[in-house]
Amino acid sequence: MHRSCGVALLALALPLLGLAGCNGRESAAAALPTQANASAITIVGGATLQATTMDVADLNETVARRYAIERGSSGLMLLVTVRDASGNGIEPGDLRLDAVAGALLDASKPLALRPITTGGMTDYIGVFHASPPATVQFRIGAVRNGARAEISTTADLYQR
Repeated sequence: MHRSCGVALLALALPLLGLAGCNGRESAAAALPTQANASAITIVGGATLQATTMDVADLNETVARRYAIERGSSGLMLLVTVRDASGNGIEPGDLRLDAVAGALLDASKPLALRPITTGGMTDYIGVFHASPPATVQFRIGAVRNGARAEISTTADLYQR
């Protein structure tokens, strides 16, 4: 696992967030991560996984509807994309993801991730409900084609 918080990663993440699940004929404005370092990437079994967090309140209507998330709730959405090395959608195959999340002063709890596949791209999403202000850590264990990897990211949820 490696963690990247550079501008290049953010530039890569924003188009993926806006296009995740799109078929090329529709467009949606990207939801912005809660902070520039709220994204992490790892490779497991030939798949590139990117974990990105977003404040649920910042999701635009199109993205919230696509992922069946109620924008009025307080919390952070974890988005895990599955792509090839060039950023193209690939079949997740036997990918298994186990996620936990927790605010810094609380014990981590399992976080259910549900797959959403549209237009040949598979994303996994989960929502961690928390009241701001909060700092939340997400940890994901991934297994694919016999390979294992871990990925983690931390995000801040701010009072509005």
